[in-house]
Amino acid sequence: MAKLSSSSSVITCFLCCLLVGCRPPPLLSYPWFWDYTRTRPKDADVVGSYKILKLRLPSNLARSVREREPMVTLKADHTAVLADVPEFDGFGDELVCRLSGSANWEVNSELSSGVGWSVEFQNYRPAPGPARSECDLKYSTWSISILSQHAPYRLYATVVTRTVTLASSLGEFLLSA
Repeated sequence: MAKLSSSSSVITCFLCCLLVGCRPPPLLSYPWFWDYTRTRPKDADVVGSYKILKLRLPSNLARSVREREPMVTLKADHTAVLADVPEFDGFGDELVCRLSGSANWEVNSELSSGVGWSVEFQNYRPAPGPARSECDLKYSTWSISILSQHAPYRLYATVVTRTVTLASSLGEFLLSA
């Protein structure tokens, strides 16, 4: 009887989360656990240009991101060209700047929280022109997850946002070659 009761509680809790609009647990939401790369992708297979394929953001942020064509180009010499890549504030409430410039990249598993592989960006060099202080990422390192078990790969970024009820939700954008 106790086993049936705990199963019912789990099912009820899951259904309540769906009804109130909460994000389902990671195993039950995109990206699916099987989408994360399990083996290190060849650098040559990751090289290419990536554009936004899908956005899961509040409509005002999605509109702001789509105003321009964000693109990440990974070159064989391990440099990346970033064009209008969105950068959000610490809460994911607003688009604070767009990264345009170059950086170095490498495939890495250390920054992906133990889930698959990611493209790690380092040594960001902004394109000439006025830059906002929020876009000053010269000495920072950040990563974007790699999805798929084989080429062609997709790049996946998560944007942490807050809601009025202070419950966390996640905004996402998916880049595809």
